[in-house]
Amino acid sequence: MKIVNWNDHEIRFIEIETEWWAIAKDITDILGLNTAYASTRYLDEDEKTTLLTRQGGSNYQSKMVYINESGIYALILKSKLKEAKHFQKWITKELLPSLRKNSGLEAWQTFRMLDKEHQKKAMDTIASPVKVNFIKANTIANKAVSTKYGYSKMISKDDMNGQMLEDRQVILDKTIQLMNFNQEYNLGLSISEKIYESNTLN
Repeated sequence: MKIVNWNDHEIRFIEIETEWWAIAKDITDILGLNTAYASTRYLDEDEKTTLLTRQGGSNYQSKMVYINESGIYALILKSKLKEAKHFQKWITKELLPSLRKNSGLEAWQTFRMLDKEHQKKAMDTIASPVKVNFIKANTIANKAVSTKYGYSKMISKDDMNGQMLEDRQVILDKTIQLMNFNQEYNLGLSISEKIYESNTLN
């Protein structure tokens, strides 16, 4: 077991077949969420597992819920704490690259897997989950990233590098939030126009 610290919070990790899993309670405590059981109840089965874990240096073992990288990211998206954004950056830019380096897993491969999971979770937050909204949100995010990096035409997600994919995740979240507000309050905004305006090339 590997123990790391973030803002005086202890996070316990174990490695299972080159993938790092954290004790869910450690993550939910940081993010101000409900109990580990309640918070992980609706995670996909491949994002969580339950293992017997020795507590406090004793021989006593109790069942603990563990979550992998995509499970951690899913919980970050649920948190309402302002610290969640800082925790996300620390997880994705410092801790996980270090763990992956030690385990021999290529960072690019892992980021690709995490990006796919992020898109799935983001799409689940759209108020009217119809196909046209899925397509619209992704198209806006792709075009905004392309414009931000100086491309005259939209490029696909598969053609984006790591930094572009990171920016795309943020833009996709903002796009979906704006779509939901626009629908809920009948604001009549042009979602694409607002997103493109805020992501022009500096």
